[in-house]
Amino acid sequence: MNFFNNSKHAQIRFISSLILISSLIPYLNWGGENHAFLFQIEWEIIKKICSDPAQVIHPLIIIPVLSQVIIITFGLFIPKVRPVYIGIIGLFLLFIFIFLAGFLSANLWVILSAVPFVISSILFILVVKTSR
Repeated sequence: MNFFNNSKHAQIRFISSLILISSLIPYLNWGGENHAFLFQIEWEIIKKICSDPAQVIHPLIIIPVLSQVIIITFGLFIPKVRPVYIGIIGLFLLFIFIFLAGFLSANLWVILSAVPFVISSILFILVVKTSR
């Protein structure tokens, strides 16, 4: 198996990288003046994991972070479809709450910032289905 010339693997790698990038860009806004992008919040989580892991033990934190690790491992380094599906599902758990928060607060920016993840996930599913 040639690592670089397999077009199916190249597609999986490319779309997995789109999924990862789009999973980091959602904009969150809470409590009036508090706002951040998801990548900023994840950086804070990584720093807290190193200093005080008990503060970040929560399913809405652990599942999406592990899902990103799964997508990095099985989407970019060892292209396999099923683990990437599992990673997408794990990230969707977080994105459901992001959409819910956006709709309940009527914040269009929060809703629109999560749309690229949904599009890239659908693109992954479509590419995998059409390549079989």
